[in-house]
Amino acid sequence: MSKVWVVLSVTFLLVVLIVGAAACWAGFEAARRLVPPIPTPLPPPVVNVEQIRQAAELATVKQTLSTDITSTQVPSDVRQYLGVKEELVLIAYGEVAAGFDLSDLEEGDLWMDGTRVQLHLPAPQILYTRLDNERTHVVYYQKSLLVEHDLDLEGQARAEAEQVIERAALDSEILTQASEYGRLFFSNWFYSMGFTEVQVVVD
Repeated sequence: MSKVWVVLSVTFLLVVLIVGAAACWAGFEAARRLVPPIPTPLPPPVVNVEQIRQAAELATVKQTLSTDITSTQVPSDVRQYLGVKEELVLIAYGEVAAGFDLSDLEEGDLWMDGTRVQLHLPAPQILYTRLDNERTHVVYYQKSLLVEHDLDLEGQARAEAEQVIERAALDSEILTQASEYGRLFFSNWFYSMGFTEVQVVVD
């Protein structure tokens, strides 16, 4: 009887060990499936100065302004004392854009180390000032009989209007705005490329 009991006990123990091992293996497999796989690290972002130079002129701020210009042509002879003149009033609308001339960037203006990057931008500048020819027009014109029509009078008024509009944009600190928006633009651009530490410096 004792021998039979021993054999049955050994058999029972073997069955328990086999079942336990199978349960442990199943638990291990289940746990392994629950643990997310370690992602493969991405290569560092790649960018160079030439990519940025290709943008050429980058306008980060545009302002629309208006002004009125009075342009007068008075004879230099005795007629000036008689009130002889040609006069017009021009209402001018224009746009001023400020930003960066990226073609001036040099290799040393861009520094990278893995996912860290620093860009040194030149000082912002007025990129263009131009009148809206569809909206700009003469609202008043008068010419004395004793004076010839000056074909350049309106052109002079338009040129003066451009200067006035540009000065107004500068007085409103358009270059400071261009600098701030330039830093924001390039910071967001670098972050979108995968850089994690970004610094943009403007002269």
